[in-house]
Amino acid sequence: MDELSYFNPSFKFPRNLRLSLGGDVALPYGTVGTVDLLYIRGVDQLDVVDANLMPPTAVSGGEGGRPLYGTIDPATGDPTPHRVSDQFRTVDEMRNASGDRAVSVSAQLQKRFRGAAEASVAYTYTDARDRMSANCFFVTCNIDFTPLDGTLRDRALTTSRFEATHKITIGAVAALPLRLQLGLFYNGYSGQPYTYLVAGDANASGSSINAFDGDDIVYVPGNAADITLADPEQWGLLDSIIGAEPCLRSQRGSIMRRNSCRNHWVSLLNARLSETVPLGGSRSLELIVDLFNLPHLLDQDWGLQRVGSLSGDIPLLELTRYDEANQRGIYNVIPVDREVRDEGVSRWQMQLGARYSF
Repeated sequence: MDELSYFNPSFKFPRNLRLSLGGDVALPYGTVGTVDLLYIRGVDQLDVVDANLMPPTAVSGGEGGRPLYGTIDPATGDPTPHRVSDQFRTVDEMRNASGDRAVSVSAQLQKRFRGAAEASVAYTYTDARDRMSANCFFVTCNIDFTPLDGTLRDRALTTSRFEATHKITIGAVAALPLRLQLGLFYNGYSGQPYTYLVAGDANASGSSINAFDGDDIVYVPGNAADITLADPEQWGLLDSIIGAEPCLRSQRGSIMRRNSCRNHWVSLLNARLSETVPLGGSRSLELIVDLFNLPHLLDQDWGLQRVGSLSGDIPLLELTRYDEANQRGIYNVIPVDREVRDEGVSRWQMQLGARYSF
């Protein structure tokens, strides 16, 4: 049988502890200042482990002590996981874990002017950490898609895939003739965190082994002697990729931390034009036109958003064989392009709406 899934008998529905504190203060010149603090702590979070996989029996000493859950064929790089039962492959146990946390601090300044005009500026700082950023409907793929930092039964608490460390919001609304209002809104935020991965099963855990859904994080070599490449001539390419990425460059000689790299800063400028039509008494109809990513509407070379990978994490090394003498994999380097255009965010969009008030 391929795989099974079951709930641990003590499993509890996920719960969070939330604490919030905020306040407004009147400042000079009719400005209102707002500060908000939010703290979230995971009490019973979802965690998934492979109950049919034995604990690690060895380590790849040449790759920062990567735990090995089985053996790797030196000639082919194929894994043989140490299973509790050979009658099954993956047996997913859904259990609870704790420790996930998020802290968010926001500050905003807002001022209203005559004629319904207003302006605001806000900044939010977020520090979110978790063990598994679960976002997959199928249970097994949450194991396959979560880069393994630590061991499968004791994952390290690291940056969450959903964290946007810095976010800036600026908005301005002006009143125009004929009961028109024009608003411009800027949203800028930190790019999504990601991890460089091995295409292959570098820890012999039996996880999916293609370039897009592996869970093994790359070991970042310090020099050419610190990695075994199928083609040593590829060291120049790998060294240039590492040198160009501060998150890789600072972690030479170790397995990189999960989500310790981050995509480019995202900037979006949106606009809204609205008109309010009185219908008598307290009734009115507001007609609204929203334009998203306005710069790209004005010029096709503006407003483009680029990322390292549209699927999230980025494969950097492909496991081909295993170097028993140096206790590490033998790899091919996968070229990296961190300027992939994200069409979903880059295109401009228009939304038409109406609001009836009575």
